[in-house]
Amino acid sequence: MAEAGRVAVVGAGISGLGAADRLRRAGHPVEIIECGTVPGGRCGAGILDGRPITVGGRMIGAKYTALREFLADLGSFDLEPARMRLTRLIDGDLVTLDHRDPAGTLRYLVGAGAAAPDVVKFSYLSRRARGERGLLAPGYFSKLAASGDRKPLSDHFDPVVTRTLLTPMTIWMHGAEPDEVHLGSFGMVLATMLDEFEQLTDGIQPVVAELVRSGVVLRTGTWATRLLVRNGRVRGLTLSENGGPPVDRLYSAVVLALPAPAAVELAADEFPALAKLLAQVRYLPAAAAVVEYDRDVFAPDIGGIAFDNGPCRMVDPYGVTRRDTVRYTFTGRAARPLPTAAVLDTWLGRAERLLFAGFGLGAIRRRGVVRRGWTAGYCAYLPFHLEFTGRLRHELAACGRLALAGDYLLGTSMEACFRSGVEAASAVTAELA
Repeated sequence: MAEAGRVAVVGAGISGLGAADRLRRAGHPVEIIECGTVPGGRCGAGILDGRPITVGGRMIGAKYTALREFLADLGSFDLEPARMRLTRLIDGDLVTLDHRDPAGTLRYLVGAGAAAPDVVKFSYLSRRARGERGLLAPGYFSKLAASGDRKPLSDHFDPVVTRTLLTPMTIWMHGAEPDEVHLGSFGMVLATMLDEFEQLTDGIQPVVAELVRSGVVLRTGTWATRLLVRNGRVRGLTLSENGGPPVDRLYSAVVLALPAPAAVELAADEFPALAKLLAQVRYLPAAAAVVEYDRDVFAPDIGGIAFDNGPCRMVDPYGVTRRDTVRYTFTGRAARPLPTAAVLDTWLGRAERLLFAGFGLGAIRRRGVVRRGWTAGYCAYLPFHLEFTGRLRHELAACGRLALAGDYLLGTSMEACFRSGVEAASAVTAELA
C-alpha cells in the first residue's frame, strides 16, 4: 500500500526538481526516480579538475523569477555572471552583435545587405519580446503562430537576417536550423536572447543535495519501466534499481518530468492516445565538451562565438572569471546523428583549431575535458504549439493522477522547465486534495 500522499517524480532534471520542491512544500512525501547515476538531467553535471561544472544547460536569466525564488528559499547558492553576446566568425573577422546595442545590430544588418523591411520586422519583434518572460504562453507571438506557423521561420526573413541572426539564435535555443522551427516559438527565443545571465558557481549538484536534505528521496540508477494503472488511475510504477529485477512500487500519483520521447515509452501501454500525441514532438541530438586549458582562451570582451557551419556551432567561455575553460556545443544538421566518442573527439579537435586560429593563439595545452551527449538534447517544437498543448491537456484529463512536465510544454529555458514542473505538481496536489 502506498504511503499516504506519496508521489513519484520520474526524472531529476530541472522540471523534476521543480515538481519535487512544490510537492514537498505541499506536504507530500516525494521520491525522485532517476535512471542516471548523476542527477541534473540535461544540465550535464560533471567534475573538471576537481571543480563542479555544468556541461549542458546552465544559464539563469534575470527574468527567471520562479527558479531564483526556489534557489533563494532552498539554500545559499553562489551565482556568477555568464555573458551571452553573439559574436560570429565571418571570413576570419570577429563580428559582435550585442543585444544591449540594438541600433548597432540593425546598422550591421543594413550594411550586410539585409532587406530593409526584414530589418524593420526583426526590430519590431525584438521590441515586443523584450518584456516577455521567454515562455511558450498565450500572447502576441502565439497569435502570430495562427498564420505564421504555416511556414518555417526562415521563410519570414531574407537570407542575410536568417544567416546573421536567426541561425545562431535557433541553434542555441533549439539545436535546430531556422527552416526547422516556426514563428510562434520565436518570441521565446528572442526574449531569452535579450536577457542577462548568471550561472551556479558550483553547478546543480549542491541544489539537488539540499533538496534531498529537505526530505525528498532521490533514487538514482533506477529505471521506471511501467505505469501501474487501475480503472484509469495511476497507482504506482514498476521500478528496476541498479539493473535488478522489476519491483512494483505504489504511489498516490506520478509526475513524468522527462523529455517527450521518454514519456511516450511509459505512457504507451496504458494511455495510448496520450502517447500518440507526445510522439509528435520532435527532439534533436546534442553533444557538448567542456575543456580546461593551461591559459585563457577568450578575451574579457568576448562572450562566445557562433560558427556558421560544421558540427560545432557555439563556443563560449565557461564563465566571466573562467576564460581558460571553454564549452563547445555540437548541434544542427551537421552534428546529426549523435556522434560516437571518437567522432566527437575529431569534431572537438577541428573546432579547437578553428577557434585558436581565429583568436591568433599559439601553442595551447588541454588540462582536462568532460564530454556529454544527449539523443534527445533539444526540443524543436511543433508549429501551432498552443493548439498542441491544448490537445495534450484534454488527453491528460483522462489519465487519473498522472501529470507531465518538461521542456516541450513551456519552453526550453531552465525557467520554463522549472515552471512546467511546478505546474505539474500543482495539478497533482489539487487532484489529491
